[in-house]
Amino acid sequence: MVTESLNIDRKIAKVDPSVECALRDAQNCKMAGDYQLALNLYDQIINNDPANSRALHHKANVLDLMGNYSEAIKCYDSALECDPYDAEVWYNKGMTLRKVGKHEEGLDDIKKGISLAMGDL
Repeated sequence: MVTESLNIDRKIAKVDPSVECALRDAQNCKMAGDYQLALNLYDQIINNDPANSRALHHKANVLDLMGNYSEAIKCYDSALECDPYDAEVWYNKGMTLRKVGKHEEGLDDIKKGISLAMGDL
């Protein structure tokens, strides 16, 4: 629980309104189906802050939607290097791994994501 509190405090301390706006804009592009523009916006955020786990996670989601599963998995891995306690990233990575036939590895990651979300880890 202390580790979780430290992670939350660290995230709160790094809130930058311009980054939040860029993340929102990228999400809006994704929802509108303009995946390339969304990727460009996420890349801009990542270029300025390579440890921005949210941008890495959402970029991975877009890559997954585009069918670029290998790159999506790499982005999920990078996001997890920045925040290994993000349940949603573990879950999404697991779903993508299953799409490329890595069913057992994918299931393990899905289970880890669920466990983290339930507070079991």
